[in-house]
Amino acid sequence: MSRMRVRVCAAVVALTWTMSVPAASAQPNPDRQTWGQLLAIGQVGRDWRTHVEVQPRVMNDSSELGLTIVRTAVGRRVAPRVTAWVGHAWVPRTLGSGVRHEQRFWQQLSFAGPALGGWTLTARLRVEQRWLEPWEGTSHRVRVLARAQRTLGATSPWGLFTYNEAMSTLDRTPRGPARGFDRNRLAGGVVRRFSPAVSTDLGYIWETTAIPGGRRHEHVLLAVLNLSVPR
Repeated sequence: MSRMRVRVCAAVVALTWTMSVPAASAQPNPDRQTWGQLLAIGQVGRDWRTHVEVQPRVMNDSSELGLTIVRTAVGRRVAPRVTAWVGHAWVPRTLGSGVRHEQRFWQQLSFAGPALGGWTLTARLRVEQRWLEPWEGTSHRVRVLARAQRTLGATSPWGLFTYNEAMSTLDRTPRGPARGFDRNRLAGGVVRRFSPAVSTDLGYIWETTAIPGGRRHEHVLLAVLNLSVPR
């Protein structure tokens, strides 16, 4: 492995470490979940993009559909490596009895970095405004994600990925989220590309979530189908 590759790996590890928040009082029995995701990014012009995403999450030791995220957005490339997005998310929460419907508006800047030693680096900054009964008002959350990905050979359809996403709530919402650290997701896995327009991610997420008096952990099996729709 070249010195450049070692440096890139070290940078990714350091970034993941600094963005992660250590757990305090973790639950004795972490939940094991399974998340699926269908993500379609469309190109409707030289600079305009569309985003459609459906993400069901099976919780309670992968026995019950806990929630489903349906995101839509429109984006515009504002610089050669920067795209700005504005979107909406509908999140029906079905865990337990009854259904609660969370609504979110979100704004995002996506950054595509240059290739370094075979690794492709990307990042995004997202701000969300969230509403859910019985919250008394709007909760504002910021999310920062950094991802590194590389292929396993010049002609190989296989690759590796890792990312870390940190989330923090910006305000205190009565009967809702507290201000401060919300959750952190550390992920890794494999990528399989089937064509220039179709690929899959298969991996694992370790999620640490703030709860009253401590932290809760989830261990997540992740499966993603990525579609790139040309204009």
